[in-house]
Amino acid sequence: MSPDSASLAGQPLTEADTPALWVDLDALDHNIATMAGHCAAQGIDWRPHVKASKAPELAKRLIAGGAVGITCAKVGEAEVMAAAGVTDILIANEIVGPRKVARLVDLARHTTICVAVDDERNIREISTAAQAAGVQVEMLVDINVGANRCGVPPEQAPALARLVLDLPGVSLRGLMGYEGHVMGMQPEDKEAESGRAADILGRAREALRAAGIEPRVLSGGGTGNYWIAASLGALTELQAGGGVLMDLSYMDAMKVPGHRHALFLDVQVISTAVPGRAMADAGWKSTGMHTGLPAVTSHPGVRVARLNAEHTILERDAGVALQPGERITLVPHYSDSTVLLHRHMYAVRAGRIEEVWPISAAGMLQ
Repeated sequence: MSPDSASLAGQPLTEADTPALWVDLDALDHNIATMAGHCAAQGIDWRPHVKASKAPELAKRLIAGGAVGITCAKVGEAEVMAAAGVTDILIANEIVGPRKVARLVDLARHTTICVAVDDERNIREISTAAQAAGVQVEMLVDINVGANRCGVPPEQAPALARLVLDLPGVSLRGLMGYEGHVMGMQPEDKEAESGRAADILGRAREALRAAGIEPRVLSGGGTGNYWIAASLGALTELQAGGGVLMDLSYMDAMKVPGHRHALFLDVQVISTAVPGRAMADAGWKSTGMHTGLPAVTSHPGVRVARLNAEHTILERDAGVALQPGERITLVPHYSDSTVLLHRHMYAVRAGRIEEVWPISAAGMLQ
């Protein structure tokens, strides 16, 4: 984070140079309360995923808002969060190979760490490293609930769970089943497919119980179906986290109810030389674009036509005037694709920057 950016706390957002990524604190707090409240009403824990936000200060705000800890995708993300003081982290992914396992075990020296597993060799690899280091790594046996990405069938869960229980340096927390294939479905299909995923996870739980093993935690669910997944009775812990930022993908494509847009990108008009168009100073290197185009929220009659690497190409209705230097506010299409491109985000309330949050986990791909 540049010194100039850090010094802007207390200043109007308009003092931040463009492109400026910012979060509306009122909307963010509303979304946090909505997700935490839904979990509380269902009697389950909330462990939001931070792969979208990648900012430790935002992760801490989630915990202050009711989360029991956080979920990460990579060891690198977990390392950044732990270094910033987050003490309870789930890596909802398989961590394989001696280098990554060594880093995972090192995290367990000062952080409660849990990891997803679906392979006997990987469990033994982590156990050996953890025992040598004198630490404990908790594990969730990963169940394939229909996404066909990672995870074992329910009937294989007891053998892996028993292995975790029998080996030193590792302990069994329970089961994980993430239904990623459900997120983008239409509402009429989403409820039924979420129910099928919950049934598969429930079968894995019953298989463990039949083997005399009681899982403490059943973890899963994403923003695209969290209000359904949390109510089906299979989960004890919800991983959904991206909904606190609420982008176009979640709101429009995934039909997430009751949330407000919280993540924005301010850009600046740099040219109006082409009739009916305007060029802004942030292309797909600032907004991301793999799921779609951002939307203009600040100027009726102005829309994003397309993105180049360094330019947002804006179309404007007849009679809508734009001038070079004019600021335009965009809502990103998918926060996961946008936040990682930046190195800080401004925490804004009523147009004024309250804090500047480093996006310290951007680029943590390993």
